[in-house]
Amino acid sequence: MRSVTVVATTFKGILNKFEQPSLMEARNLKDFLEQTGDYVSVGLYELELSSGPFRKWAILREAPA
Repeated sequence: MRSVTVVATTFKGILNKFEQPSLMEARNLKDFLEQTGDYVSVGLYELELSSGPFRKWAILREAPA
């Protein structure tokens, strides 16, 4: 199962994380947050499968059109 999180950074440097149940919902939320203008950056991250206590996050990037 995928774990996709939208991470948004405010102008004051505060990180907000929004876990989403699907990639489509995460992309929709990312688009919405970017349109509000309240955040310096908004990105999509996926928790990669790993064994042990450490977790690794990967940034999801849009493919060029």
